[in-house]
Amino acid sequence: MTRTFRTLHKWVALVLAAQFVAWMASGLALSLVDHDAANGEPHRRAADASARPWPAGVRSPVALVAASAGRVQRVETAWLGERPVYRLVDDERTWLLDAASGRPVKIDAALAGALAAADYAGPGAASAPEWLAEAPREAIDHAPPLWRVRFADDVDTTLYLSAVDGRVLERRNAQSRWFELFWMLHTMDYSGRGDFNHPLVIVSAAGGLFAALTGAWLLVALLRRRPRRPAVGA
Repeated sequence: MTRTFRTLHKWVALVLAAQFVAWMASGLALSLVDHDAANGEPHRRAADASARPWPAGVRSPVALVAASAGRVQRVETAWLGERPVYRLVDDERTWLLDAASGRPVKIDAALAGALAAADYAGPGAASAPEWLAEAPREAIDHAPPLWRVRFADDVDTTLYLSAVDGRVLERRNAQSRWFELFWMLHTMDYSGRGDFNHPLVIVSAAGGLFAALTGAWLLVALLRRRPRRPAVGA
């Protein structure tokens, strides 16, 4: 039994050694990354802390809901730059209506570029907005379609905006991309980068526990087999 455990312990530990190094190195790297910088805070324009009053004379949301074809579940007020809008949500979709006219609001390239520029406070010039029918890896948590706007600054800032309601969904830069790489190595989730329940991490954790338990068993067996030294003067 001890010989079998010794062989299994050696090979399991050898297979897992690279992943253990990756766990420790990525954990150290994650603790050293500036989280504010990774979240895009240095080049993010500070939001106005004062509450903006909702303008008088706009259309009633009740009337707009009554005129909508879908079964509206929720109505929210929002601002697109200086334009007040209503965000309507039903079972299948979200859409915007201009609060003053009641007309649908389309997030086109010009509006997406203006919204991105209003959110950005860095020195870089903006690229032309890119329409994305599928979410890229760094915006994988958000449903498409999206607009992507890149800024030519020192950290390669990239903003992702919803093409449905214009909200800024993600602020990415060089720091955040390094953080995501280290997080992927730490969680071993090479597709979604955030799942702790996938088979690879479960097998690795089980293998690590096995290596620890068999190592403890071998240590106890070694101590029990070690001959005792005779007492001095016996």
